[in-house]
Amino acid sequence: LPLGKYAVYLNVLDQETEVTWRQHFDMEVIIQTTEGWLVLCDEKGEVRLDMISKYGNQELMIRNLLDDYALPNKKGPKSIVLNITGSGDKIILMTETGACYLDPESLAWEEAFDLKYDMGKIPGVFVPTAMICLDPMYGSGTYPCSVLLTTTEVYCKTSGRIIYELPRNNVAGEEKTFKVAPFIITSADGVWGYYEPPVILYDTDNRRFVQLGLAWNETSCRIPPVANEVFPMVTGKEFVYAANTRHDGNSSYVILRDDTGKLWLHGFGNLWYNSFSQLSNYYYRIDAPDIERAELFAVHMHYRYLFYVVDNMIYLYDMAYKEWRKLDILDGDGEKIDLSGEEITFIKFNWFQYGEYGRLGLDMEYRLIIGSDKGGENGGMIRIVDIPERMNGKVTLYKEYSGFAKPVDIVYRERY
Repeated sequence: LPLGKYAVYLNVLDQETEVTWRQHFDMEVIIQTTEGWLVLCDEKGEVRLDMISKYGNQELMIRNLLDDYALPNKKGPKSIVLNITGSGDKIILMTETGACYLDPESLAWEEAFDLKYDMGKIPGVFVPTAMICLDPMYGSGTYPCSVLLTTTEVYCKTSGRIIYELPRNNVAGEEKTFKVAPFIITSADGVWGYYEPPVILYDTDNRRFVQLGLAWNETSCRIPPVANEVFPMVTGKEFVYAANTRHDGNSSYVILRDDTGKLWLHGFGNLWYNSFSQLSNYYYRIDAPDIERAELFAVHMHYRYLFYVVDNMIYLYDMAYKEWRKLDILDGDGEKIDLSGEEITFIKFNWFQYGEYGRLGLDMEYRLIIGSDKGGENGGMIRIVDIPERMNGKVTLYKEYSGFAKPVDIVYRERY
């Protein structure tokens, strides 16, 4: 029986009275990889993929899912991406040397899954850095279903097309192309809420924000006019970090570094109908302890909290009130968890694309995920912690998992 959900009807005939009863029940056929956390790890510089499987009502740890496959781009694992669309889910594995799809059900790999085969013309250098599928439930239907960034180019796969066409990392009237930061600024509404969101990119060569042309007949980016300009789209600053959130429907935040090394927050809102606004309350220089030295960041999906890591310490910064605190995580006994013997390798909030309609709802979006490594073989740790709405509230451990290689990224393989 193929994987999926089924409505089952059972007819029972009483042979004496010849009365028939009908009983209905729902049934779902699943396998171990149907749902759960996909944990991308670095094992001696190469890809290792583990899974914390939600198998019925229990959790099951699955190790080394890709051990039996000769992936050509195993070196330097970078990220794992889940894109949910009306035409099917896609799981994409990205490394320093390339990218590939994994089977959305079994997580198997085969040669035809290499992302380069999605290209109309395979570039000489092809290292994807970010990808998102935009499949609006509302609007004109002229938008692309997929945007792909690489270390050198920007591509769109328009609706109804099966390949990525010519690169679009140029502005009409300019001779030179440009490279972009590895992040796509757009709506975080999810598959049920897209209202033709814009796509904003950061041109790292010219240090400016550009907007990607999304119509089927557009072939480039542009520097969009801003009705009520709060900050110039040509910033002159270096890209550091960006995040899409559900704040006020949907807002995005970008951190840039000026020539003196200071960090600046840039906020975007009203990300729908191919337009946006700049958020005046979220454009300022960030004044927080040692934040200029931070390399790991995360922004809460619902609260206006920025998290960053310095010297293996996690800090919380309130972007609205400009207050900060160190993040002490308490275990089930109320004791502080000591991370001094570990290296924090990532912090993030998982974006659940099905939102409130998914099996986990939105509760898990409120929890910070921390990847760390104790060193040695299988010293990797994943901790999920509850973040309170109040700035001074207690931060408590929700769940903890061990036995990984060095964690690099995590994403939840969600279902509805």
